[in-house]
Amino acid sequence: MNSARILAVDDQLYFRVFLEDLLRGEDFEVVTAESGAEALALMEEDPPDLVLTDLVMPEMDGRELVRQVKERWPEQDIVVVTSVGDVKTAVEAMRLGATDYLLKPIDRTALLRSIDGILERRAMHAEHDRLVAENLSFMGHFAQYERALGLFSTLSVEPLADRIVEVLCLETNAHAGVAWLADPDHPSRLRLCGVGGLIRVKDEVEEIEVEGLPSILRPLAEPGCRSLLPKDTGTARAPLFVPIRHDGEMLGLLRLTDRVDGAEFDEGDREVAERFALFASQALANAIAFRSLERRSFKDPTTHAYTRAYFDDVLEYELQKAKRFGRSLSVVRITLDPIGPVRERLSPPEFNAWIQAVVGDLQRAVRSTDLLGTESEHEYVVLLPECDSLGSVVAKRRLRAAFERSPAFQQLADDRPAVLSAMATFPSNGANPEELRTCLNRRIDADRRSLLRLYDLEQVPFRGLLENLLAEGEEGGTGLGDQMAGFLLDEVSRNPHHRGLLFVAPLGGQTAKLRSALEQLRGTTPRTEVVLFADRDEQLMPGVPVTWVSPSRIGADQPFLVYLGEGASYAYVQDGGAEDATTYHTADPVVVEQLAFGLSHDLGIPIGD
Repeated sequence: MNSARILAVDDQLYFRVFLEDLLRGEDFEVVTAESGAEALALMEEDPPDLVLTDLVMPEMDGRELVRQVKERWPEQDIVVVTSVGDVKTAVEAMRLGATDYLLKPIDRTALLRSIDGILERRAMHAEHDRLVAENLSFMGHFAQYERALGLFSTLSVEPLADRIVEVLCLETNAHAGVAWLADPDHPSRLRLCGVGGLIRVKDEVEEIEVEGLPSILRPLAEPGCRSLLPKDTGTARAPLFVPIRHDGEMLGLLRLTDRVDGAEFDEGDREVAERFALFASQALANAIAFRSLERRSFKDPTTHAYTRAYFDDVLEYELQKAKRFGRSLSVVRITLDPIGPVRERLSPPEFNAWIQAVVGDLQRAVRSTDLLGTESEHEYVVLLPECDSLGSVVAKRRLRAAFERSPAFQQLADDRPAVLSAMATFPSNGANPEELRTCLNRRIDADRRSLLRLYDLEQVPFRGLLENLLAEGEEGGTGLGDQMAGFLLDEVSRNPHHRGLLFVAPLGGQTAKLRSALEQLRGTTPRTEVVLFADRDEQLMPGVPVTWVSPSRIGADQPFLVYLGEGASYAYVQDGGAEDATTYHTADPVVVEQLAFGLSHDLGIPIGD
């Protein structure tokens, strides 16, 4: 018989019998209790190796049982069992010290995997204690053991990655360390998540494909590889690589560089790092499981979007990560305005079903890496990690279209609310949640008051939109277009890494006035797409990174300028070449966005997010 003794606690007789039969069939010793009080009494007589308890029980529920057990026996391992509807209670149990959780109906494979993992870790602890007792010189390992146990107090994945790097640098006397963790949606892809010591973050590889590792590092992809000290890496001293695996899956990869004493990493360092990685793998697996459980518990029960509290916590953390690693981040808000007529028309159950259907269609338009949250019954926000301004505009239009195309939304007919949308990007529109939210509020109001809505111009093609804008223009300002074109071209040349769209149609298709500004682009590879509506002149400007388009392609002979870029929007249009010609210019992002995307559609220029 297996020497492990398991205490199964459940108030329902059939479930206790089920667990008893299943576990005894695997040669475990099993005792059962029908209440928390009985379980505590049994533990006083003979503490088990593992407690397996239901969460929902009368009198003393599973959460209270976890609290009392951990208070009396802090080292006791506990697995809680819950239904999908009670995952929030499971989160609280995990915070109180539960080791793992399982969802009903119990999956035999998942249950045995959880038990085996816990017992294996207990065996490691017992073996470690035995070695410490046998040899006082092993006290250094005990210190490592204490530090390793400290990992289990952190249930947030990314801070845990930093902590693992920090402790491994301490254990191996490394100057610096870097951790890449597996992407939840692409397990074979590792993302830069943790750094410690003397590291230039911008010099580090942000993403690693496990299957695409260079030949010198390819052994790391093998399940049996516990560490790697490669030679001939082109550095003075070879770095030490340590994979973190759990149940055969690679959860992360660490790289340690430059021992403090200037020596090479040796077999002793490898042994220490490998031993520590065993604890790190379990702690990381626990944190990943907790994150999954936590996400389930913080969803709105009607729409299944994340609550504002959870969304704000994730936004705060993602902003810190974006600042640390020099990345972009965007937030999109979708507002249904007004929602009152819809609520008045439908009964409460009908309204809940309607909003659930509409938000469900929005959820299907969100990428797996994004996060959909709810701010109220008519306002929804989407977090877009690593998304710049132009990408967020594309995402905003896609999400808004998903709302408008929703069958439930289309069925409203005359009571259909307007779908307002806005985006804000870090760092160009704000450096903290409050600044980003202020930007979103301002842009939602701009969308509500936009000329496009006032004159119902959202479906008007590009040329018709120009004519409508000129109707709002004034006489004079005919030189402003050339000045702004030169200024924006200068911006593109000075910030080639910024992504955007710049359309320039000079008066009469002549480019002479823009020659000096265009020449500044020579030799650069800007991420801004520069489109010049003029007859191509290779002799005038050969090799300039500009897309030349004949003015006849768009059927408009007015000079115009449209710029949609990193935190900036501008449009200018002029009616003819006379000095007293009517001109119109605006920095309204709603109008500029419509012009830019209308032109891109007419010209077949793809814009990706």
